[in-house]
Amino acid sequence: WNAFCNAFSNGFGLDLRQAISLLLLVPALHAVSLAVLYNVFGTKRFGLSRGEVVAAMFCASHKTLAFGLPLINTVFEGSPDLAAYCAPIMVIHPIQLLLGSLLIPRLSKYTETED
Repeated sequence: WNAFCNAFSNGFGLDLRQAISLLLLVPALHAVSLAVLYNVFGTKRFGLSRGEVVAAMFCASHKTLAFGLPLINTVFEGSPDLAAYCAPIMVIHPIQLLLGSLLIPRLSKYTETED
């Protein structure tokens, strides 16, 4: 919680160009990771049901803010660039929630039509 509050009170340590790059790159990488994991877990080799494919896709791709921020804060404690190191994980968390909620209708249809 402390690292999160410090980032907002002291700034993210990114200039405008870096922030825009981060806001474009992180969602794209997350969407690609979801697509790749969907295809990997959906293969017959894993033998997963459609519901299990969706669960595995989300569990493998999601990183938590609660674990990541304290870890980054511990590893880079005292660094003047700490806020910049925390920025990607602070951006990915809401993006994970947003992309996941946008995928709900499609994934619900997918899981309802069980093989």
